[in-house]
Amino acid sequence: MPEVEPEVMYPVESDRLSVLVRTVLILIALGLASVFGIAAWLNPYDENGLPRRQETHRQLGLPPCTFYERTGIPCPSCGFTTSFAFTVRMNLWNAMHANSAGTLLALFCLAFIPWGAVSALRGRYLFIASLETTAINCLIVFVTLMLVRWGIIVGLAVWK
Repeated sequence: MPEVEPEVMYPVESDRLSVLVRTVLILIALGLASVFGIAAWLNPYDENGLPRRQETHRQLGLPPCTFYERTGIPCPSCGFTTSFAFTVRMNLWNAMHANSAGTLLALFCLAFIPWGAVSALRGRYLFIASLETTAINCLIVFVTLMLVRWGIIVGLAVWK
């Protein structure tokens, strides 16, 4: 029986990312780096030096959370800015207390910065086959985590 050599798949030029996609990856990485620069500038501690759980965004001149003001219950994204500010300081304990979904999102975004830069420089995605599928799956995971966390918060508030 003749020996059959396995077919070897070599990357072709069409597998390379377009200049537009590479530019967008770099712009997203730079945008995220600026978000973390702002998070490093913000102070996630109150005037007594105690860790905040939310409202760090007020240092940017933004208004308080309307949902929280009207209901007394934090909205699904309350604490995101605070969790980013703690995460950039590697204070993951307080980041998780501010908003666990926000902390996981911050860690994901921190990992995206070098991943996006390396993928853009290589001209190919690193570790994934499809950015669209991966992005949709990540969106579903983060929205689910955020809503589950919020359901627990609301449940605990109602339970009291």
